[in-house]
Amino acid sequence: MLTPRQQQILSLIVQLYGEQKEPVGSNTLLRHSVLTVSPATIRNDMKALEHEGLLIKAHTSSGRIPSKAGYHYYVNQLIPNYEQLEIINSFDESQINGMIQELLSKKHLDPVQLAQTAADILVSMTGYTAFVHDNTDMMVTIKEFRFVYLNDAQIIGVLLTDQGHVVNHLFDLDERLTTDQVKQMSQLLHDELKGLSLDEAKRRMKITIPLLMQRHFGKQFDFLPLITSALNQAKGQRYLVVGKYNLLDSSVIRDNKLSLKDLLNFIDESQEMDQLLAKPQRGSVEVIFGYDFGVEHLNKLSLIKGTYTDSQQNTMTIGLLGPHHMSYHRIIYLMNQLVTQLSKS
Repeated sequence: MLTPRQQQILSLIVQLYGEQKEPVGSNTLLRHSVLTVSPATIRNDMKALEHEGLLIKAHTSSGRIPSKAGYHYYVNQLIPNYEQLEIINSFDESQINGMIQELLSKKHLDPVQLAQTAADILVSMTGYTAFVHDNTDMMVTIKEFRFVYLNDAQIIGVLLTDQGHVVNHLFDLDERLTTDQVKQMSQLLHDELKGLSLDEAKRRMKITIPLLMQRHFGKQFDFLPLITSALNQAKGQRYLVVGKYNLLDSSVIRDNKLSLKDLLNFIDESQEMDQLLAKPQRGSVEVIFGYDFGVEHLNKLSLIKGTYTDSQQNTMTIGLLGPHHMSYHRIIYLMNQLVTQLSKS
């Protein structure tokens, strides 16, 4: 159990390390706090926090940096009380007011565009990468499914959704088909899939449709890529990235021991990022640390996300991806201001 002073010291170390990116010593702590104790007392408390596994002693100085457990403790204590945050070296009042006025001036935009405006603000004020994820429960269904005959070895699959999106895919066939067989197959799959959600159609394409093809045509065909393309298009309507290349500096790549390609793949509509943004959260603002992403070599990144439901019952999530030593107190405060305003839109 930490004493109130130890909690304050841990909080200050996390904040100062996020601001200065350097180990924090006792003298630095005293200059940035209202503590009225001696440096020796501060050092004893820092040792106690180190013993608890919340701080790590830097090898090159007498200062400390937060450990994984220290960040967890700080964030879990901080987020429920973000309204009482004592912001140091933070955005000034004019920046916050300007941000709020910019959002208020764009409330005529649709929900995704408005959320993108908030993401633009986050990127401009932090230099990190932001995401917009539309969590509104909107089921996309198949309105029409057809095949177009090209030749006996090629057909084009065409899918129309109830949202008006058209997706097509060229299939090279291992087995030759006649025009009559393609027409029969087209009608059969249309009857089977019309009115189904894309997710349900995907499940059927994996199991029941191949068996259906085997029964009617004596052979199986893999038409799953067409459904996958439709799902990706639908997801693309609810997933946006702002400042995509902002994290591609040498320190992020080096600290996480990953390639440029791996980081871009994670950022650019990966299944893992989609799941992180769609995952239910506690409260309006949440921090997810890189070692909880479920992705190798991303331990030194963190995602701060804010979720809100607007007056039209659209549920949106805005995420900000940055280094694990980011200024959590600043960004959590900023994220809370944004989602509070957006929930009123």
